[in-house]
Amino acid sequence: MYQWFLPVLILLLGSFQAQSSQEFPWAEIATLKVKGTELRLRGDFAGANRVSRQLKETYPDLGIGYAFNLNTLVTQLSWDEQQTRFDKDILQDAEKTLSICRKQIDSDQGDYRAHYLCGQAHFALTYLHALRGNYYRAGTNGSKTISSLEQALKINPELTDAKMHLGVSYYYADNLPSYIKVFSKLLWFIPTGNSDKSLPYVREVAKKGKYFKDVAKYLYASILIEGDDEERLATGTTLLQELVSSYPENSRFQLRYISQLGATGRHEQSLNAADTFITTDEQYKRDPVDIDLARLWVTRDLLNLKQVKKAIVTFNEITRQVSFSAWGRAWYLLTHAQISDLQKQRNMAKNLYNRVIKLHEKYPSSTILSLARAGLNQPFTLTEPPL
Repeated sequence: MYQWFLPVLILLLGSFQAQSSQEFPWAEIATLKVKGTELRLRGDFAGANRVSRQLKETYPDLGIGYAFNLNTLVTQLSWDEQQTRFDKDILQDAEKTLSICRKQIDSDQGDYRAHYLCGQAHFALTYLHALRGNYYRAGTNGSKTISSLEQALKINPELTDAKMHLGVSYYYADNLPSYIKVFSKLLWFIPTGNSDKSLPYVREVAKKGKYFKDVAKYLYASILIEGDDEERLATGTTLLQELVSSYPENSRFQLRYISQLGATGRHEQSLNAADTFITTDEQYKRDPVDIDLARLWVTRDLLNLKQVKKAIVTFNEITRQVSFSAWGRAWYLLTHAQISDLQKQRNMAKNLYNRVIKLHEKYPSSTILSLARAGLNQPFTLTEPPL
């Protein structure tokens, strides 16, 4: 799952006097924000980082650059949640953002930009702390995220983009993992969501958002494809297809679309999408690791189509699995285990299934775990689909 930023007034350091928003070149700032968002949507994180540095250097007394960078960092972290190389920067930029927005709120309680800025910083901290198992900090920041964003919208109901962060916060507060819900009766800091507004808010930004329209579209699609509701799955898949068409160079959109087609049984379509992704490798300068991830989805599509020989050939072309994200490694190991069973290498298959199960703490996917446990209990065959 994967993400965000808006200008905010700030007290000038040294004078501690609030400067009027009219004194800042908001048109120029908006142009930079649009440019940076476009770069991020195209998967150009180096370009997005250049924009955040420019915003920080040009407007050091505003929180824009820090908030922009937080959204970029969260986007990158969401692709591989086990990596820790972004943690320090998220903590530092969130603290800097909060120091700025809090001073501005102290000066002007009615500054909706400042409340929105604080909400984005707390949003990033909520996400990071939840991933690292710091549930107290995640819960307190989650509550502050919601209260800050609600206040921003109360002051300015036309602040549509704020509804993306708020809608996502509502959704995940109402859909906390079961192991956190166990504590919800004992711990006061579990945030309260709003199911009636969560998805409508994200959908509204996807349709009418100023800066986050396509970001919200991806988030909305990601939420819709969770679960088994056919109508939601179809809508989510269509939205992913639109993003793939708009941003063909964004590997994340492409890979998510390919895997979603396979997961919903459209294996021929998935194979076609993967072929397009792989054959445009040089055109879009794709990461070799992403190409291998596409080969992994091709392997699973071929197994579902019972084309075992082609599946094994494709699987053996994968050479960069050590660089896969945690979820990618889990799917790789599961696929290796299933192929080993098909090749009558039962001991190897059992070892691989156990490795998948041991990854449960790092990748708690009920789907992959159930498949691994089933394979451990009984050798995998093609009488049942592997997905």
